[in-house]
Amino acid sequence: MLPPELTRARKREGKLTLSPLSAAERARAIEVSEALLTVTRAGLGCDREEVEASWAAVPVAAKERKLLLGLTHLVEARSEFTSPTGVEPEAVRRAVFTHAAQMRAALGDGEHLDRSLVLARAGADLGISAEQIEDALYADLRSAQRLERCPVHNSGALVSDYELVQVQSVLLRAVRIEAEVRAARPDAYRELFRKLKFRQLLFRIEPLDGGGYRLEIDGPMSLFGATTKYGLELALSLPALLSCGKLRLRAELRWGKRREKLAFEQAYEQAEQVDPHSGVRSEVAELLDALQSNASWQARLSDKLVDLSAQGGGVLVPDIELTRSAKTSSEGPVLVELLGFWSRDAVFRRIEAAERGLSGRVLFVVSSRLRVSEQLLDGVEAASLYVYKGKINAQALLRKAEGLLA
Repeated sequence: MLPPELTRARKREGKLTLSPLSAAERARAIEVSEALLTVTRAGLGCDREEVEASWAAVPVAAKERKLLLGLTHLVEARSEFTSPTGVEPEAVRRAVFTHAAQMRAALGDGEHLDRSLVLARAGADLGISAEQIEDALYADLRSAQRLERCPVHNSGALVSDYELVQVQSVLLRAVRIEAEVRAARPDAYRELFRKLKFRQLLFRIEPLDGGGYRLEIDGPMSLFGATTKYGLELALSLPALLSCGKLRLRAELRWGKRREKLAFEQAYEQAEQVDPHSGVRSEVAELLDALQSNASWQARLSDKLVDLSAQGGGVLVPDIELTRSAKTSSEGPVLVELLGFWSRDAVFRRIEAAERGLSGRVLFVVSSRLRVSEQLLDGVEAASLYVYKGKINAQALLRKAEGLLA
């Protein structure tokens, strides 16, 4: 991510806007990126101090300085720096300073300390050469780290990343986000909601007139104050939102050191991307494996979306679909949604929707940390609650599903 001072952002009348790169500016940005990557490749094996000096020396006009600093920030984040391996720098310094003190004390009038001899004697003590002593003496300092690898090779791709990271850096400082997404493929929504749940983001979904969905996503500042851990997940969800094709973002921000209240709005339209490796949360994958070992049930990742707008509950995004192996012709599946990381309010919204009536059978799985009682859905025919402590028990969950079908 980029710090606020490196984003191409402007504040005006309570709003924050990002300045997009024009065609000419983008072409120039690619030139700057290529120059930056050229000096990076030339700096392989050099220490960090030399590499950073080479980055700063890339020729740009004064008005392009922020662009260079932003691109440099991305290149540095993707570069791999390592410290010289071998003997511990502290041990090297101890040996060098000990010999230097002894040799200085033994000097006669007019004699000078021979640095190379000090390094040679320290190397003899440690069983390494004077050159290795020289390299390891301050190897634990950041400036002494050496550039080993930079996986960025395409200047155009670097500029595209820079444009994306601009928006991600804004979302990192969001209190609340509203996103309107429209996709050409129905399964694109399913993939989007699965990715958001994988990121463990708290969101509400409502269908839009004419197709698409409105998502309200709680931001990092509203939940955890100054921490950016949740905000990072929020920012990393941007590619998933963009993959739907059409996106309109609105966000409430706390911007800069003074946490100034600002509004942000931006619209995007791009070709949809299909990601065959979409994420599945680890707890969902573990539960699925445990359920699939039971021969009496068939378990698979759900591909359904259940519209709960009539019940005031937005959209239900089940994680797992359970079907009895010996089911009757009239018996449908049990949809399982894991709400372990959600807020209590989000769980109660699901409970209220279930009390108003569901078209199918749904089992909500909730962590005991949310202090929700299983009895809350007693008497509701199509829904049930399974509250677990620590780790989800697959057999207990299946008993709950059996009760729903009884």
